[in-house]
Amino acid sequence: MTKNPYAGKIIHFEGIDASGKSEQYKRWENVLRAYHEAQFKRIFFTKEPNMEHSSGIEIYDLLLNRHLTLKIEDLHPFVMQSRYFRNRIWHYRARVIPSLAKEFHVVSDRGVSSMCYGVSSPADFEPLMGIQEQAFLGAEVPLIWPDAILIYNVSAEEARKRLLAKGKELDAFEKNLEFQMRVRENYLAFAKQYPNCHVIDGSGQPEEVFAKTKEILVPMLGL
Repeated sequence: MTKNPYAGKIIHFEGIDASGKSEQYKRWENVLRAYHEAQFKRIFFTKEPNMEHSSGIEIYDLLLNRHLTLKIEDLHPFVMQSRYFRNRIWHYRARVIPSLAKEFHVVSDRGVSSMCYGVSSPADFEPLMGIQEQAFLGAEVPLIWPDAILIYNVSAEEARKRLLAKGKELDAFEKNLEFQMRVRENYLAFAKQYPNCHVIDGSGQPEEVFAKTKEILVPMLGL
């Protein structure tokens, strides 16, 4: 991994499905648009997997069980993660690094720590991170580490309640409660092992959680 050499910051919003990270991401975008217009114009808001590339479309087809030839349960988790790496390499090359080069900040809904979905335990972090680093190296794209990874922490049971309340179509990951419990533990372990992670209690009201989000991001972006 490479420390961010640019003036612009990289910020990732992370957590298990229905942790509230996407809502916090959107609140941050709306606040900047409303109250910090000049700063808002210098921020590139994005998402992973990115569906501008065919690899992102394939990932969602697998997650929603609509891929024409493959089923996610037949793929080794590392094989599935390789698709995320391919998408991330494209994303960094085509969107993230060009934005940083223009002195933009990059704010992403998900990013490098989403590898927590592809490991059975934290013992797999190192080999999977090694695979990702080699993929970036082979593509001659620097794996620039985020300046902040905000991990919203809620129980898998609370996340399931939120998902059911929304009435949305559940993907392969969201349907499995035990899997979500394991991913949550992976995120907490990841935060202890890798730099620039901030674990935020996401169980409160969105306004309360957003106050904690701002405590981290406001000084970072000099607002």
